[in-house]
Amino acid sequence: MAGARAEEKTKPSRSILWVARPMLTAARQFGRSLIRPSTIVYPFERLEDPKFRDRVGVGSGMPIGVGHIWDNYRGVHALNIATCISCNLCAFSCPDLCIDMVTVPGGDPKHPKKSPQIDYGKCSYCGFCSDACPEGCLTMTTRYELSVAKRAEMIYSPQKLQEVFERKLPMNPVRVERPANEDAILLEPPLCIGCNACARDCPTNCITMLDIPKVEP
Repeated sequence: MAGARAEEKTKPSRSILWVARPMLTAARQFGRSLIRPSTIVYPFERLEDPKFRDRVGVGSGMPIGVGHIWDNYRGVHALNIATCISCNLCAFSCPDLCIDMVTVPGGDPKHPKKSPQIDYGKCSYCGFCSDACPEGCLTMTTRYELSVAKRAEMIYSPQKLQEVFERKLPMNPVRVERPANEDAILLEPPLCIGCNACARDCPTNCITMLDIPKVEP
């Protein structure tokens, strides 16, 4: 009887294995993290750094800063400066007054070209600016990564918004469909009163007022 009890004491207890198993799992995971860290020191280290792409699972081409989110998520803006007509509608429609029109290269010296500059410290991501854009050059992507160390870095210049556009991130597909004949200009001379408002407000200065004989109805 005493010998049987001695043998039972020499066998490893199940309670010891229950404690040792999670410790072994933690040690194994610790060894893996030394070679391939599971996290980065954000925001001091960015996913844009190539050395982190393979570590965080975006090496297969998945856009940086874009996760499994709704297709209509409104994130960082993208701007195509080439198609911007400097109409100022985006800044006019912004309820947070976070958009300023600043001069960009490539415009006429007499009429400098201006494109939107966005202060994300004030932006509420309402999407009014992209909805108001007649050319569709200002859109909202599904990118949500926007942490910075300094408040001044929250201001995105047109050139920086152009860089976002060139990365070809997923765009917000929610847009109001425009009719096919919207770009057509219709003029009814009998109704024109010569107020010059169209020429004055045209962002590209393509309208010129001319004196013509009075047209009788």
